[in-house]
Order: sequence, then structure tokens, then C-alpha cells
Amino acid sequence: MVFPYPALVLNYYGENFNTCVHTLGRIYNDFEDQHENEVFQVSESGFDISCNDDLEPFISFVNGPVSNPNALFNYIITNYESEKFSGSFNVGEIQPYETMLLKFQEHIPNLYKILKNKPGSITLEHNLEGFFPRFLAGNFQNSLNSVSFTHTFYDCSSCKDKSDYWDRTTDDFYDCSVYVPIFNDGNQYTELVIYPNFSPSNFDLHISLHNSEGKQIHYLKSFLTISSKDSKLLKINFNELIKNLNIDKHEIKSAHLISEFENKIPSRLKFGLNVGQENMKSKIPCNICFNSKNGNPFIENKPGSFHWCPIFNNKNAVVSIANFSPKKNYTKSANIILKFYDNHSLKLEKKILLSSNSEYRINTTTIPDLKTIIENEPIWVTIEADNPNIQGFQFNFHESGSVAGDHFF
Repeated sequence: MVFPYPALVLNYYGENFNTCVHTLGRIYNDFEDQHENEVFQVSESGFDISCNDDLEPFISFVNGPVSNPNALFNYIITNYESEKFSGSFNVGEIQPYETMLLKFQEHIPNLYKILKNKPGSITLEHNLEGFFPRFLAGNFQNSLNSVSFTHTFYDCSSCKDKSDYWDRTTDDFYDCSVYVPIFNDGNQYTELVIYPNFSPSNFDLHISLHNSEGKQIHYLKSFLTISSKDSKLLKINFNELIKNLNIDKHEIKSAHLISEFENKIPSRLKFGLNVGQENMKSKIPCNICFNSKNGNPFIENKPGSFHWCPIFNNKNAVVSIANFSPKKNYTKSANIILKFYDNHSLKLEKKILLSSNSEYRINTTTIPDLKTIIENEPIWVTIEADNPNIQGFQFNFHESGSVAGDHFF
């Protein structure tokens, strides 16, 4: 059996932080694999960059088996006001299998002034060949000797072939939707980032807010109307949103993001999920790249689903599991078996029931027996469900304020 795209999660940590990211760029399996992935060459984007006296944004990648005599990058930076700045730089020759670390301040003049001391985004067009160019990306915080990792994603703003869109086959499903957890206890904050990198289209974003049991607390119809022609960098701070609605913030645990398109539905609609902690030493949230789920009625025919993710050995680790679907008037519950493993064997098993639109969080409060299991080393959990609509994320909240995060698999 061959795994064409094996998912591995790497945890990087130091005294004042930890951060995680799954495998991303890769060497092609063969010429057929290379041909399929290089038929259409698009830019990479979909991540946050921050730049000031303490923060340094970067990308990193490992070159393929062929040298590049003059690696070129064209960039478009979008700051928080959606102002655009373009330019280019080259990094000279890259040897076969050479690892590159590119700090943007060293290649982009006046980056600090461009970003105006607030996070922005960047799109990178390049002439790299011979490997799948999904970059490691993130930001260094020099005062803490810390880093926050994520990965890049396609800039699909120029992708407008038939294969770049999804056909609406029924009115029983939303065009696409996705669940996100909301962390807002104490100094926690949750932010959704909408990057200007989706295929040309217009859509309304509706937001449905839920408690942990699945009850809808508030529905925001057409909260945002988004057009690719505007090419805006948009952010939704859920803490501010909930405060303005005068809702008890402790009641809201999740949001269902529903996208209703005017005409064409992009096959790929990627968001960024930033979860952080304010007024602490660490100034960088996690920046998770994740996709919305297309309204595919055939998914409902699947008998179940299987997922997994690591749980890091820290008392502030959290895994969020939710039962949300693009199906309208969704009512299906989910029976779930959680199995916790260390490096040697199965250590713990737990069964839970998730009603529709509900969420469950794995931590040492909901499952006290985890305290001894994860005391000395990371573990991992498998999620077996009799429902195909299970979604989730993993987090680790460091005492410095650093937050590690990723979607589960």
C-alpha cells in the first residue's frame, strides 16, 4: 500500500513557545506526478505576515532534484487596509535539494511601512520547478526566540476554468460551509481571515453562532458580501462580533460559516483561522489554513469517517470536534469513539455522542485521565464516527501566549 501524500505533523517548541504544521512541500513521486501538478502553475498565498522591530515574516522550502540557476519571485502585498504593493526579487542559484529560508525584510524594501505595523498577506509568483511548491510560512518573534508556522496555499484568483468551479446540484445543500471553534475565554481571541485568493466569484457569507450543545444562538444573514473583483483582505474578530451582539461570550463555542454564491462556486475556498492570547509575551497567534466544504450530497451516503491528530504534552492542549454539514436543516447525530495512544499502545478509549451542530472539546478538564497520559510525551487521538460530517482542529495554549494550531486529518 502506498500513501501518495502522507500526513505528518511536526511540533516545534522552545522554552517560550510551541508551534505545529503538517507536511507540505514534497518531491514528486515520478514524472507523471510532476506533469499533473505543473500543468497549471499558480502563485502561493493564504498566510499572514507581520513586520516590526520584533516580528519577521518568512517562507522556507526544499528545492527539488534540479538546480535553479536564478530563482525569481514576484510579489503582491496586501496590507490590512487592502492597499496593494508589488515588486520582485531573486535569490540567485538554488542547488538540488537545498533548503531555503527567505526572510521578507531582506528582500522587500520598506516592508514595515507597507504593513503599517499590522498583519497583512502576500502572494508569491515564482519560477521554481521539480517539486510541489507548498511553502512553510510564518513569523519569527525575536524577543522570545519563538516562531509560528503555517503553510501556503494556491492563489486561485486567476483560476477560472470549468474545473476550478463546483456545480450546484441541489438546493438542499449550502454552496459551501465550514465549522470553526471560537475561543474567547479570558484573554483568548478568535479571528477569521478571508484572503483575496479565491477563483473569480461573488458570495454572501452568513454566520450561524452555536453553543456547545448545538443550539443556534444567533444568525447573521449576509454578514459580509465578498467579491473577488474587490481583492480585499478581510478579517472577522469573533470577540468583537459577539460583544457587539450583546451575547454572553461564554455561551458561544462555534460558528458555522455559510457561503452563498451569486453564480459560480469555487472548488477551493480557503480561509485562515487565527487563535491567540492578548496582552502576553507572545504576539503571534496560530494561522491555520483550512478549506470550506462544498455542498456535495454524495458525502451523505458515506457510512462514517475517520480522523486523527496529535495532542501535545502540555496541560493547555485542546482538540475541538464538531458535527456540522453543508446540508440545510441538518439533524443527524454522530456516535464517536475516541482512542488515545502513546508511542507504545492504546491508553484510553471514550465514547461520545454529538448532536447536529454541536461541539466537544478534548482537554484535561473534559477527560481528566489525560493528565497522566500526556504528562511526559505527546500522544495522538483517533476519531471514529458513524457520520461523514465530523470536523475539527487541534490547539496548544502556551503560558507565554503562544498558540499552536492546525486542522485535524
